[in-house]
This record gives sequence, structure tokens and C-alpha cells, in this order.
Amino acid sequence: MSDEPVPDYLAPYTRAVAAHGTGFGALLMTAQEWQELRFGVFTGALGLHRRAIADLGSGRGDLLDWLERAGVAYQRYVGVEAVPELHEFARQRFGGRGPEVEFVEADFVQDLGLFERLVGEREIDVILFSGSLNTLVEADALAVLDRAWAALPAGGVLGFNFLAGGGDWPRPATRLPRRELTRWFAWACERTPLVIVCQHYLGAHDATIVMIRPE
Repeated sequence: MSDEPVPDYLAPYTRAVAAHGTGFGALLMTAQEWQELRFGVFTGALGLHRRAIADLGSGRGDLLDWLERAGVAYQRYVGVEAVPELHEFARQRFGGRGPEVEFVEADFVQDLGLFERLVGEREIDVILFSGSLNTLVEADALAVLDRAWAALPAGGVLGFNFLAGGGDWPRPATRLPRRELTRWFAWACERTPLVIVCQHYLGAHDATIVMIRPE
């Protein structure tokens, strides 16, 4: 990827890596406790014990670190990251964990067959996006989610969070796009009746949607 132009949605991260290295600042997040609060919402909404999890936009591998500190007995973890420096940092950080932990360098926007491979070759049944859709325009973000949803097996779970917009909710000053929760909720409900929505955290400027495929 280094020989090709950096896509617009990855450019903020490559600039952040240039400025901050592979520290927390490279993730474009305000505070680690906010990041971990989002992780906790996923666990509370769907449960991750004995699940085979794909972490799309895994960054430094912070979700894996949080799962282990929280005592979540996951079955498998696959972190997928497109920024080479972050991918390499996570790979070295968690080296030696065994075959149940893997880090893959891939771009989930451009690699159209990625989700099918994760499910077919690694038996993934949970696909998560934590903060990793925030730099995408809405049409591209929903196209990514459509591909992820289509790849999941019966009983599989798709979870994603995003900066929520609309109304007079307090939210941080940022140029990242905000989504209309009602529109994204409707998109989810068109695909499954099993939808969980959480917006009770971070002053309602963030939202999480979890979609479950019926058995």
C-alpha cells in the first residue's frame, strides 16, 4: 500500500501516525476511557464469550487488550488494520498469543472479498467496527456494513459504533462526519428484526448498533 496514494479515509490516520507514532494519539480518539467505554457497550449488548471476533480497524490492538483485561474468554480474535505502522505495532505487541490471535493487514473498504474470507477461512461469527467507520462518507460506510452483514452466518453478529448527529446533543468539535441515528437504525431494521441500539453513553454524541442474524 505504500506505493499507492493513501485513500482519503485513511489519510487522517497516516497523518496522525506521522505526528504521534503508534501511540494512542494515532487513533484520532480523545481519551482512552472513552474508547474502553465503547468496548464495554459492545460486550454488554451482545456478549463476546466463546465468540470468533473480527476487529475491523483494529489499530494498536486495544480491543484485544481490553477483552483480556476484562476476562472475556473469546474463541478467536482477528484484528484487521490498513495502516502498516499500526498493524505492525499490534502484531509485535501480541506476538506469541497462539493461533487464536491473528493480525491481518488489509483495507476493509477496498478489499471486497475480505469479509467472506474471514467467515469462510477463520469461522468468524462476530464482526465489529469500533470507531473505524468515522472517516468514511456515509455511502461508503453503509456499503462496507452491507458486505459484512452479507458474509455473516446464521447467528452471526455485526456491531458498529459511530458519531451520532442531529438535535442539540453536546458533542466534541471534530471534522469527522456524524450520522443520523434514526436513518442508520432504519437501515439495520430493514435487514433483521434483531437490532440493539445504545446511545446512553458519552453524552449521546456516540451510538452503537448491534445486528444479529436469526438462527
